[in-house]
Amino acid sequence: MTTAANASGVHWDLSPLAPDAATAMAQIATALEDCRAFEAAYRGTVATMDGPALAGALATLAELDQRLSRYGSYAHLRETTDIADPETRDLNAQVERSYVEAANALRFFDLEWLALDEQTAERLASAPEVAADSHHLRSQRRFAPFTLSEDEERMLAERAPAAAGAWHTLFSQITSTLETPFDAGDGEEPHGIDRLLSYMRSPDGAFRRRAFDTLYTMLRPHTPTLAHCYDTLVADRLTIDRLRGYAGPMDAAHLKNELPPAVVDAMMDSVSRHYHLAQRWFTTKAELLGLEKLTIADQYAPMGEGRVVSFDEGIALVTEAFDGFSTRVADVARAFITDDRVDAEPRQGKRGGAFCSPISNEFGPYVLLNHTDKMADVLTIAHEFGHGMHFQFSYAKQTPLSATSGIAVCEVPSTFAEQITYDHLLANEADADTRRALACERVEGAFATIFRQVVLARYEQLCYAQRAEGTALTAERLGDNWHAANLAYYGDAVEMPEEYRMGWAYIPHFIHTRFYTYSYAFALLVSFALMAQHRRMGDAFVAAYTAFLERGGSASPADLLGDLGLKLDEPAVWDDGFAELERMIEEARGAV
Repeated sequence: MTTAANASGVHWDLSPLAPDAATAMAQIATALEDCRAFEAAYRGTVATMDGPALAGALATLAELDQRLSRYGSYAHLRETTDIADPETRDLNAQVERSYVEAANALRFFDLEWLALDEQTAERLASAPEVAADSHHLRSQRRFAPFTLSEDEERMLAERAPAAAGAWHTLFSQITSTLETPFDAGDGEEPHGIDRLLSYMRSPDGAFRRRAFDTLYTMLRPHTPTLAHCYDTLVADRLTIDRLRGYAGPMDAAHLKNELPPAVVDAMMDSVSRHYHLAQRWFTTKAELLGLEKLTIADQYAPMGEGRVVSFDEGIALVTEAFDGFSTRVADVARAFITDDRVDAEPRQGKRGGAFCSPISNEFGPYVLLNHTDKMADVLTIAHEFGHGMHFQFSYAKQTPLSATSGIAVCEVPSTFAEQITYDHLLANEADADTRRALACERVEGAFATIFRQVVLARYEQLCYAQRAEGTALTAERLGDNWHAANLAYYGDAVEMPEEYRMGWAYIPHFIHTRFYTYSYAFALLVSFALMAQHRRMGDAFVAAYTAFLERGGSASPADLLGDLGLKLDEPAVWDDGFAELERMIEEARGAV
């Protein structure tokens, strides 16, 4: 593969999943009919099942899940690269509707499982025939107190595409298609959100501030609509929470992550107590840059200018880094390229950011990137390929029902992959300025992942509390909440311009998955602790870590990470992560 600037022409090939939209629609329709056949065959039987019967039912459910995932993923991946295409929009509308109908047809099985008494459920979960899915079966029962009747669950599922889904789509349409003229040095041309954000890492302060001003000038007219999207979703979620009996707005996220609230609270409190580490760094950085005080536009200013890194070289650097850890891991990275499972070129109508999408046991995951030839993009490749290695390893060993875990654990392999790549780059980069930039970017990337992600969760807490009191979340009120949450982090070390009150407006996590962001902080702190383990254990750690990847979601986070030496119920577990961060800060101070 030969690439031009900004990964021009690097598009994924979705044909292994489906040759066209018509085929995907037909296959989804067939899978839907099979879901209805499953309902006809199994409804009312769960309470009378023995181990072999339950194993047979689970195998059929897994097969249905794989088919729906394959063709649903095809539709979703098409939409992320061309959200305005009419055929793609029609396909996704059909898929959304079919998913609702499939969920309605299969819902009885989970509800019958949750309705079993504890003794019967434990007897079935302990049957040798379902050993591969025993944790899945037991962990599903944690949702029992918050599950409604089948008719109520069906009603909520039926309304989702026209309710929450519609607001998701509106937000994505606005933020993915927004463009404004901007001169980056070669004359004015249209710029979107991600491209303007990438300029926040420019060494030219005036250029950074001009890009910053342009970004928020572009966003301002749309903030009332974006705020209304969020306000409507928060109000809807709070209503459903009350119906389900959740005590607080974070409970659903905790249950999905299989993390006790006390563990998350301890982690977030520990992060807040360490804000001072970032504040000291920002004060020092201002001095080094010759500024009286950093502004938001300056916080990611490079300390040393990193060189241009093409997409081809970025892929080579990541695979070399992975090779130094494990050739099996590196092979997963190489396969993304040889199989054309990466879309990396930024373009109009394409979703911003990056993600790795698992497909099924039969097909490798796909990765979306927006590569802009920056060294930071190399770490994004590593992050998403880190997800890919997790999905690839777990799907190879686990059933479809037990292959994936909650977001918090899923983010551990991705952030750990970044750290492996940082170590490789710092050890092998020949350019002194780039090494200096990398050492500082590693620290500031950790601040963004640990501190800023908790700031985002604190912002969400403020918004949900405000909406729960009956106060509408207008753009102005969201700006106030955003300012308050960020002020606790930046303190007096960083100046927040008035425009930054709109900083909430383009962040998709608030729209698509509430309280998603604390998982990033959790995962990176865990990854830092694992890096320390790796240095102590050497090759023995690689085997243990690979086993962790292969276990997927077949055990709780406490058990999965406990086998790697991390005890989540001990508050001191976060101390190891912050000790590693302080080591990196000192390393970066030495570099500058």
